[in-house]
Amino acid sequence: MSIRRSINSLTGQTFFGPDFPLYVNRASESFEMLEHLHDFVEVSYISEGKGYHYIDDQVVTVQKGDLFFIPIGVSHVFRPAQASAKERLIVYNCIFHDQFFERIATNDSSLWAPDDVAALRALNQEKSWFVYRESRGEVGALMHQLYVEFNDTQPARRIMLLSYALQLLVCLVRSSAGHADVEAELEMNRLKAVLEELGQRLQDPPSLSKMAASINLGTRQFHRLIKKATGQTYMEYIQFLRIQKCCELLKLTDDKISTVAELIGYKDMKYFHALFKRKTGLTPRQFRTQAGRTSPEILTLPALGH
Repeated sequence: MSIRRSINSLTGQTFFGPDFPLYVNRASESFEMLEHLHDFVEVSYISEGKGYHYIDDQVVTVQKGDLFFIPIGVSHVFRPAQASAKERLIVYNCIFHDQFFERIATNDSSLWAPDDVAALRALNQEKSWFVYRESRGEVGALMHQLYVEFNDTQPARRIMLLSYALQLLVCLVRSSAGHADVEAELEMNRLKAVLEELGQRLQDPPSLSKMAASINLGTRQFHRLIKKATGQTYMEYIQFLRIQKCCELLKLTDDKISTVAELIGYKDMKYFHALFKRKTGLTPRQFRTQAGRTSPEILTLPALGH
């Protein structure tokens, strides 16, 4: 029986003032806030502490310097790493009315080059969340200025707010072009690490859900990632690793075939023999015999990422 998550829905009218499509706050995240989605674009910056971002069925570890772009309709919630008041997770949030991008592009169209307008509209149409990790504290300073200005009453306040907001959007536009490649590389590195661990646990491999959780991925996302990287499902890849290991043992040791099978997790010998022949074209005994004469090649691992 699956447990359905409770997801709240937030509307922009709760936050936006009269005819101004922008709102900024600074929050100390807790365990009380419920997961939610909203009808506005949200940009969140981790200012202090560490924790987790539960977003779109994924769990992402967060730390100071992370900037998240969260499109309309994507559910999420931040959680601190610990409940202790000394280990706070401080997040700046800047939210944009769903018409903000179009109004900026249209009202100031004489000031923008066509590619400027296209970049803003493309960001507005982005359906997937992404994260940008600042390198020199540049986003933190910008978010702080945005927050201070939002809560100030000096002349030309809205002009200053829009200038800061546009700078923030430029950071996102410039990072979004490369975020997919960066995230894919990070995911692939994490996948390689857990698959190396899997190779050491072939007798009793972890379940798909446990492997996914170990690198903070949902099971569906992990399944898609391993399929993309290896061309095989998780269970197919385990079988591949087991048969490869079996080939090594048959070639390099004098252990009984039944002993070799048990060492890699197979107790049903009939199933093992059928699987081995399907994967290699030979029975285990034929493989060992040919290995002694002609050294047949051991199964080769598929290259990750291809």
